[in-house]
Formats: sequence, C-alpha cells, structure tokens
Amino acid sequence: MNKNPNNYCPKILATILMVTFVAVMYVNQQALIYQMGLKVKQNNDVYAKLVDHNKILVYNVLNLRSPVALERRLLAKEVELSMPSKWQVVKIDHSPKKLVLNYKNLAKKSPLANLFVSGR
Repeated sequence: MNKNPNNYCPKILATILMVTFVAVMYVNQQALIYQMGLKVKQNNDVYAKLVDHNKILVYNVLNLRSPVALERRLLAKEVELSMPSKWQVVKIDHSPKKLVLNYKNLAKKSPLANLFVSGR
C-alpha cells in the first residue's frame, strides 16, 4: 500500500477549503437573516404607527361637524365672530402642488406609505 503523506495533502486541503466555504456561507446566511429580521421589525413599527395615525384621522373625520352645527353652537355660547381686516390675514406660502410633492417624496421613502398617499 502506498502511504505517502503527499497523497493526503490535496484531500485534506480540499476538505479544509470546503468546510471553510460552508462555514462562511452559514455565517453570511445568519447575518442576512438577522438583517431581514431587523427590517421586518422596523416595517412593523412603521405599520403600527400608520395604523394608529389612520385611526386618529378616521376618528377626527367622523367627529367633524357641519358649519350649521358649528354656527348653532357658537350662537348658543354667544360667541361673536367678525371677518378679519386685510392686515390681520396671514398668507401661507405653501401651495397645494408643493404639498402633493411632499406627499410623493414621503411615499418614495416608505413603500408602505404608498398605500396612503397614492390617491392624493
């Protein structure tokens, strides 16, 4: 039988390389799984915040009053309102187009935000 140690060297080297490759791939997969878990947690946090914000908005919309109801309430409390003069009026620089662009920029940052911004 041929028991030359040089015959075992390529087999041992190939085994070491294969084990090292499998170990590196395993560590890489575990790191990717951890990163995906963090991303899922972040997305769940964003989703929870959006759901809470949506509930608040739905509540506010359902509790809106008509101008007639507001007028009756103000008359009942004897609150007198008058039109402001020109020097009392405040001009806002933001046009509706700029606000729509801001919503679109927000949608680019979060894919989940597309659900709430697309129709505006």
